[in-house]
Amino acid sequence: MDYYLSNVSQVKKDLVPIKGSKGAYIQWLVTKDHGAHYAVRKFTLEPYGIIPMHYHKYQETVVITKGKCKVCVADKTYELKEGDYIFIDANVKHAFVNYEGELEFFCIIDYPDDMSIHTLDEKCE
Repeated sequence: MDYYLSNVSQVKKDLVPIKGSKGAYIQWLVTKDHGAHYAVRKFTLEPYGIIPMHYHKYQETVVITKGKCKVCVADKTYELKEGDYIFIDANVKHAFVNYEGELEFFCIIDYPDDMSIHTLDEKCE
């Protein structure tokens, strides 16, 4: 495929498939099905939504486009707001906790051979 054109509003919104997630939705905008070597995803978290502590073999860059949240990465905690972004390397544990108001962010990932996600029994505090 030479190119692909669409609109975010036309992409199916699914629940985030990470065990323990709450009020978290994902849209797969660009994928290997389009011929890309990476994926672009949009996440939406409802007020107080959570993507719990987890890790995976793919790298990701997260760009906050609306709202603010707490991000736990490795053993540190940060507050990210609209315009902030973070790169998270493969196999680094991380979690997202939304505050009041809707949170939106784009997440770009690579495609390693193993796309499995491993949840951890740790809180993001």
